[in-house]
Amino acid sequence: MSVMKKPKRNIRRRDFDNEENEGEESEETHILTKKATSKSTDLKMKKEKKKHSVLSFEEEWNDADDGEVFQVKKSSHSKKIKKILEKEKDKKKKKDDKSDQNGIEIDVSEKTKEITFSNELTIKIRHNLPLNPVLNGREAEMAEKDGSSSEDEKGAGHKFSHPDHVKQVLKSGKIPDAAMIHAARKRRQQAREMGDFIPIEEKVSKYDSKGSRLVREDEHDMCDDDIRINMQVNTAAIDLERRREAFNAAIEQQGSEESDKGEEEEWEKQQIRKGVTGAQLAAAQQETMYYGYSMPQVPSDMSVGAAVCVEPTLPATPIIPDTVMHTASPQSVANRLKERLQELKEVHRRHTLDRDEKAKELEDLRAECVKIKAEAPTLADRFRFYQDLRGYVTDLVECLDEKVVIISAMEQRLLSLYRRRTSELTSRRRQDMRDQAEELAVSTKNTTPKRDDQQVRRAAEREGRRIRRLKARETKSLQKHAEGMSSDDEVTEMELAMLRTQKEQIEKDARYVFEDALDEFSTVPGVLQRFDLWKRTDRDAYSEAYVHMCLPKALGPLIRLRILFWSPFIEGGLDLDETRWNQQLLLYNIRDNETEDLLREDPDLELVPKCVEKIIIPKLDQLMGAQWDPMSTSQSLALVNVVTKLLQDYPTLGPNSKAFTLLINNIAEKMREAVDNDVFIPIYPRTIMDGRMSAFFQRQFATSVKLLSNIVRWQGLLSDEVICEIALDSLLNRYLLMAIRLSDATDAAVKCHMVGSVLPRVWLHSGHTPSQLMPLLNQTKTIAQQLDVNKPLSRDALEKLSGLLKAAP
Repeated sequence: MSVMKKPKRNIRRRDFDNEENEGEESEETHILTKKATSKSTDLKMKKEKKKHSVLSFEEEWNDADDGEVFQVKKSSHSKKIKKILEKEKDKKKKKDDKSDQNGIEIDVSEKTKEITFSNELTIKIRHNLPLNPVLNGREAEMAEKDGSSSEDEKGAGHKFSHPDHVKQVLKSGKIPDAAMIHAARKRRQQAREMGDFIPIEEKVSKYDSKGSRLVREDEHDMCDDDIRINMQVNTAAIDLERRREAFNAAIEQQGSEESDKGEEEEWEKQQIRKGVTGAQLAAAQQETMYYGYSMPQVPSDMSVGAAVCVEPTLPATPIIPDTVMHTASPQSVANRLKERLQELKEVHRRHTLDRDEKAKELEDLRAECVKIKAEAPTLADRFRFYQDLRGYVTDLVECLDEKVVIISAMEQRLLSLYRRRTSELTSRRRQDMRDQAEELAVSTKNTTPKRDDQQVRRAAEREGRRIRRLKARETKSLQKHAEGMSSDDEVTEMELAMLRTQKEQIEKDARYVFEDALDEFSTVPGVLQRFDLWKRTDRDAYSEAYVHMCLPKALGPLIRLRILFWSPFIEGGLDLDETRWNQQLLLYNIRDNETEDLLREDPDLELVPKCVEKIIIPKLDQLMGAQWDPMSTSQSLALVNVVTKLLQDYPTLGPNSKAFTLLINNIAEKMREAVDNDVFIPIYPRTIMDGRMSAFFQRQFATSVKLLSNIVRWQGLLSDEVICEIALDSLLNRYLLMAIRLSDATDAAVKCHMVGSVLPRVWLHSGHTPSQLMPLLNQTKTIAQQLDVNKPLSRDALEKLSGLLKAAP
């Protein structure tokens, strides 16, 4: 007897959770095994539906060669032909069915076959019935599809002796003709008459076994050519085949359980290594070994016979090795007790530390609780203070938002008065210049000028103002005055009275702006007092609230109302240093014991400079645009003095100040506008330059020199590039130098002296002379060469040119 080899199969993962199913499977396997050994029927080998291997017992008996028989699947048509041929052959020979079909004699001594599994369990199968032969080719296909034919199947029905010719024609792709179809019908009718069963209708499931949802009509058209017809019924063979399949499934399940068990044990070992430490693993192994010796052992040579039931034999007493049953020594017990004592001491020490820490924390909390209770009245007062302060600040903001609109409107009213007066004076001066130029231009053509009433009136007013200025200079005993150097800014008494009335009305309206407000909302001292109280009470909160940045904005409307009528262009006007609000800002938060170091740390150290930058400078910019006339020497001098004083008193003003930078740019733009619109020097030939023409020419030259003087006064406040561009390029080299070149040597020397007297002294020093001044210096050298030193007038003119000649290269 030989041992059967397990067929190759795909290993499926075992469902470890379904323990109940495993028990049922094992019971079913045991029952099927007993049934297989007790039955005395023929064992017929059949290929499983899902590619199971065919077991050949004949090959094991004769050749003792374990292996699998590979079969080639044939069509159902070939199997039908094979069965028909066998039937006809049996009828002709009339021999024994067993010898005709198999042709193999099975020895009685070989009726018992032994199958051994890997778990040392042996199953003996007794073959009381003849076995099937080894099948190959068409015979194997027939055996797989229908099973081996028994005696009961002989003569059960008639089989066609010829294959279905219609099916072959259809498979080849041809269309059968009428004769072929008729022959097929005759054969079917003959089969019915002979007792064969032809299915008429077959119920087809909606979906095929492969899960396809597509129903194809050509696959389920009830055609006999595609469906194998079973014309015989043999329940014994079918029952034998079912038992054979159950036996094979039990063998395969047993092998699968062995494989899955090995995989499960390996997986459990890996998880144990990951989840436990070395000491725990050693203890677990020792305990496992102990229980291993305690469990009963199953003999490896046990087998299952046809009528023998296998039962495990348990030993009477467990066998425990000596290594497990050891006796603990007193020293080891003492060591373990010491270790346990040390662990308890360590736990006690940690608990003691935790207790001390919590006790200390409890004491701190009690002390803090006492402190908070003691500070409760102070904190309550502080809370009430901040509530009052919050209400005050809210009311102050609402009040200022309402009043700032009124203050801005009054400022615009006053600025409009200044702007209108300045515009009238500038327009009158420019119109007088155009009238005189037109009159002299007409006189050069030897024609009588025609003037309208407006021109006559303007000429009379112009001469009257000139006479009044001349008398005023004589009364004051002033030195010799050059014609054109005085500013023609006189107005009539009626205009002055009207201007005075309008200003008084604005001043009256200003008194009633804060009439409905308390002093703490309408005065600078009242506002400063509330914020000073906050600073004394809580200095840190005062600093964190950035009050020093908000105070200039809060005080802005109040200061603007106080300086509403301030103007640097009005003689005898308001002095900012003498104002009350300025003194109050300077004395804000002053302490008797305050030192210089404390002043440096005071956040309100720059309170006054910030107020000047945010309030005074914008106000000055507005006044400059509305009142300043660059042709007026007095106004230019007053503006230069104010700007110089602000820069000296408040160093924070400079290029980094946006308001101050805007003021300087507007001043430069105003001077450019004056050069473009107020400078006019007529050019006449020397032959006709006498009388009125010469006087107008000299007056316009002196007016241009006066403008040059007012522009160069900003040297040191404005950048030298801006001053040189306006004063030298646009005025001196374009207008004045041309007039100097048209004059004779003596007159040109006087004009050069007038220009040189207004230029900054730093420009006339060697090494600091601007390049735009070189044409004037060169012209001065030319004039000096033209003068006759023998004449007294020439010698005086040459002395006047000495300053410019020293600066000449």
